[in-house]
Amino acid sequence: MRRRLLLEWLALVATLALLSTALTVWKDLPGIRDINHRVYDLSMQAARNPSPSPDIAIIAIDDASIDALGYWPWRRSVHAALLDRLHGARAVGLDLIFSDPHPAHPQDDLVLAQAIARHGRVVLPEVLSPDGRHRIEPIPPLARAAAALGRIDARPDPDGTLRTIEPRRTPADGGPPLAHFSLALARVTGQEAAVARTLAIPPDTAMRVHFTDPARHHALYPYAAVLNGQVPETAFQDRIVLVGAWASGLGDHLSTPVGGLTAGVSILADTLQNLQDGLWIRIAPTWLTALAGLGLILPVCLGLGVLSARRGLAGVLAASLLFLAMDTLLLQQAGYWLPPAGILAALVLAYPLWSWRSQEASLSHIDAELERLRIPLRLDDSGPDATASGQAGPDTLPERAVRLHQAVTRLKQATRAQEETLSFLSHDMRSPQSAILAIIELRRQAPDRWTEEAVLAHIERQTHATLELVDHFVQLGRAESAPLNRHPAYLDDLIQECCDRRWPQAERRAIELRFEARHPEAVADIDAELMGRAIGNLLDNALLYSPAHSAVECSLESDGRRWRIHVQDAGPGIPPEQMERLFSRFQRLPGDAHKPAGSGLGLAFVRTVAQRHGGQASCASVPGQGARFTISIPVES
Repeated sequence: MRRRLLLEWLALVATLALLSTALTVWKDLPGIRDINHRVYDLSMQAARNPSPSPDIAIIAIDDASIDALGYWPWRRSVHAALLDRLHGARAVGLDLIFSDPHPAHPQDDLVLAQAIARHGRVVLPEVLSPDGRHRIEPIPPLARAAAALGRIDARPDPDGTLRTIEPRRTPADGGPPLAHFSLALARVTGQEAAVARTLAIPPDTAMRVHFTDPARHHALYPYAAVLNGQVPETAFQDRIVLVGAWASGLGDHLSTPVGGLTAGVSILADTLQNLQDGLWIRIAPTWLTALAGLGLILPVCLGLGVLSARRGLAGVLAASLLFLAMDTLLLQQAGYWLPPAGILAALVLAYPLWSWRSQEASLSHIDAELERLRIPLRLDDSGPDATASGQAGPDTLPERAVRLHQAVTRLKQATRAQEETLSFLSHDMRSPQSAILAIIELRRQAPDRWTEEAVLAHIERQTHATLELVDHFVQLGRAESAPLNRHPAYLDDLIQECCDRRWPQAERRAIELRFEARHPEAVADIDAELMGRAIGNLLDNALLYSPAHSAVECSLESDGRRWRIHVQDAGPGIPPEQMERLFSRFQRLPGDAHKPAGSGLGLAFVRTVAQRHGGQASCASVPGQGARFTISIPVES
């Protein structure tokens, strides 16, 4: 059993290790990817996200500004006027697409180009299509005036949430990689260290953005307030200013891991801060995640092997929660994140897999022990002559537990029977032999007092007592274990035959033995020899305990389901305190000088025979009014 459990445990560890490693390697499979994304989002929301940088400000085209300046889109001369108020800014990023000349006011394009040139540190956006084939750029006058161009395209994950950006992306035509809008701003502002870190990232690598705390966004100024001079120009001194749409229904609003929809210009601000401060969330290498999974799975499996089922489940849950907490802490403190789907799947499956395999091993062991002990595999085959071979019992643990309880009960009964047998052998079987030896010794010491005839008579009595005890003991053992020799028998005839055999004994004591056959149809499939001996035992007891000139009555009746064989005596009755163990082995009824106590096996034999036939033995008695013993067996038997 221990060897099999060890093998099952090793197989469990190997299976979970392979599963965790495989799901870690194939983390981009749809279902696994969705789990990783969900856990990542929850970790981002639970973590303490970085505070917005004070060096970045947003001028928002919000609802109030549209109300103040009129319907969108505004004339490009308006944007030129805004730029003239931002000369103190380190750089300005206009998150506005100017891919076509203004159809109504073409002269405004030149006005805006001149304003961009005067400022000298303005970055304009461009867009690269998802397939990388089409590039949308500002019109040439604006592109020439801008300090740099940067991509603002974003590719959300399949669930619609934006988690990553590509600092550099290669067009489909194989041209040089195009810088992201944030990288272009870093170049314009001379952030050489940040630019160098970003250029070290291979082109087309998606970097996870560590979004700032959504409760505290970057410094936000309404467009109209800045344009009208309500915000002093000093508010933007030496700051990087992003200008973009914020109003509802205007521009792009994307879902992010920190929850809710976020304006595109705010996402650009977070991306720029990630680039400046090196806040990117780095995904742990596959080998490291797989190794972390093995380091967690092994102690969990060790715990399952030595802990109880309840503590093992608690250990698995604690290990899962601890891993998630540490993964969140690692993301927050070090910017590293381990995709948890493979590890969590292994941890979640560890308990049911171990419970299944250990239960199977235990059940197989229990079945083997039950078969060895000849405990039936079917709960309804509880007779001693039922065997385990050829019977397919239920596979559930509760039903096997019931059968195991039966086995334990039978072992307890066997232990008790062994103790009773030893007591029987040490006392009842030795007593007659001791009496024989004693009378022989007395004969030797005083031959004149003990004649040979008296000694032989005493030896004969003790020998008969010994043989009777042995006979009762053997018959009880046969009744308990030997296969039944069943055949149809007429119960009226069987009872009548038992009474006839005891008629001389009843006549010697002037006891009337009554039985009236009234059920000629009473046929039962029984072991007639065992049943006859059981009925005879009841008749013997009744004749023994009934006084002379009384009556012992036998009767047979049926309620349609059971045949009931009654033996009513006229004896002193049985005290209530003795009724509970009346049919137990070696339980003797009290005797007197004329009626010595019996062997204590007769009624145990009666009960065993009744149970072997699917019935039971019982007794009803009132002290001073005799006792009524009953054997009931099913009519179907």
